[in-house]
Amino acid sequence: MKKLVLSIIFLLGFSTTSYAAGSAGFTVSLADVKSDVRDDIDSNGTTDTTKSLSNNVVFGSIFLERAVNDNMSIGIDFIPFEAEFESRSTTQASIKTAGTSTSGTNKGTADVSNHLTLYIQPQREINDGLKVFGTLGLVRADVESKVQSISSTDKTVDQDLDGLKLGLGLKKETGFGFIKLEYSQTDYDDISATTSNNTKVTADIDTNILALSVARNF
Repeated sequence: MKKLVLSIIFLLGFSTTSYAAGSAGFTVSLADVKSDVRDDIDSNGTTDTTKSLSNNVVFGSIFLERAVNDNMSIGIDFIPFEAEFESRSTTQASIKTAGTSTSGTNKGTADVSNHLTLYIQPQREINDGLKVFGTLGLVRADVESKVQSISSTDKTVDQDLDGLKLGLGLKKETGFGFIKLEYSQTDYDDISATTSNNTKVTADIDTNILALSVARNF
């Protein structure tokens, strides 16, 4: 995470030319968070279940952006709070001794924090102050994965979450800055957590986001 922050600071500083104009603003996003979850529920290494989950989430973020020239901007977007990206539960029967068994619920959650996106936005003006733009972004976040299993001890794993963001939108220059409307998709790398008896929960997370941004120039 520190390396990503240093890279962002370097790129934003490097873009400070006689042309570059800076902006700061906030974004409100409506996200469809989709997770394909796979887990081993019998602690035998062979029996797996798969489930697709979908959650709608509304969240806010703040961003800094610099115009490198008329056709290119770069920026950083930060979500200043923690969010639960994935939650999974399934019922399991576990054999304790000969002739006896117990049942319960296995659970897996993934809480994401320090979500940063470093992006570039090539753009082209199509009307007076109205531009169409594309977004290419690299995403980095911290994720705390928790697995609860009735047949083993619970486990918490701290990991890095990386992703790639692609988007398309419209940008309107205003007297104070700009307004943007964007649709984007982010594909995250798989995350997983394994308990002491090899009960494993793996999640493949993707997001589809519609976002409205307002910024002021400085």
